[in-house]
Amino acid sequence: MSKSLNVSKSLLKKVGWLLVILVVAFAIFIYESIKESQFAALINYSGKVRGDIQRVVKYYFAQRYDLIPNVEKQIEEYLKYVNLYAESLKLPLVDYGKDFRPVEVERCFSELEKLLKQKPTPKVKEEIFNFSEKCWEIADKITNRYQEIAERNFTLLNSFYFLLFLWSILISLLLAKSIVFDINRKLEVRANFDPLTGALNRGAFLEIFNHLSKTPFSYPMGLIVFDLDDFKFINDQFGHSVGDEVLKRVAEAVRKHLRRSDLFVRWGGEEFLVVLPYTDLKGAVKVAEKLRKTIEELKFPIKDLRVTASFGVTELEQGEEFLKAFERADKALYEAKNKGKNRVVVYT
Repeated sequence: MSKSLNVSKSLLKKVGWLLVILVVAFAIFIYESIKESQFAALINYSGKVRGDIQRVVKYYFAQRYDLIPNVEKQIEEYLKYVNLYAESLKLPLVDYGKDFRPVEVERCFSELEKLLKQKPTPKVKEEIFNFSEKCWEIADKITNRYQEIAERNFTLLNSFYFLLFLWSILISLLLAKSIVFDINRKLEVRANFDPLTGALNRGAFLEIFNHLSKTPFSYPMGLIVFDLDDFKFINDQFGHSVGDEVLKRVAEAVRKHLRRSDLFVRWGGEEFLVVLPYTDLKGAVKVAEKLRKTIEELKFPIKDLRVTASFGVTELEQGEEFLKAFERADKALYEAKNKGKNRVVVYT
């Protein structure tokens, strides 16, 4: 089990989500900026239509007929832009199915154009004046309507952006906290665990045991010390990379047979120990024998590679210093080596 400080996939995902949130917030900001410019353009062109309707009628009454076509052309051009930007007023879901195009203004201006082509008799002038007032009122009404919708949209977009911004800050803080927690946890793992086997290192174990030994409910407590047989030969014969793989495989196999409450420690080199709370000497011997068989049965893809281990077992007395109990288990382990290895010896 690797305990390195390499960035984990989980950490990368969290950073990725943080970037996504920031990108979404920036996209909303750009969207709002574009909408704001479109709303301003819409109101501007709608106001120009309203103003030019009056201007074209003034030219008619001033008998400046040569200027009328240019103004009419401008109004038609402005109406095209109003139609174009009117679509920008629609907000998703809020304005579904609504039509903001200046249909009434276009219809009224079309009729006005026909009237402006008539000769200026008093009756025609009166009709043109009254109709132009009507068109101006329609144009004014729709310009004001556009202004109201734009203000509504600004309020909704600003509110949404503000909520998104707050949400982004909250999520960013939570993710940042999670990232810091991840890093601290990895630092803690590196400080407390052996990077090759994933077992507790000696320093971390002694600190944990100091607290565990003061808890009466932890007793009886069994202690197993085991050492891989002829490990130097494995390193010399097959290489240190194979030796490392053997240590990893042995640690994985041992861990599968231990409880969550058990302490599994790499004491040094190829020597390991297991502390078994709530387990008497008889129970510790059973666990040691199970671990011995498990290691013996491990299969490796290298021909002639066989791994065994020797075990020393004892029971920790309440209030006893750990190193005293370790000396007893170590003596039993030494005896197991002398008796032919690949066996369990109990110190009684």
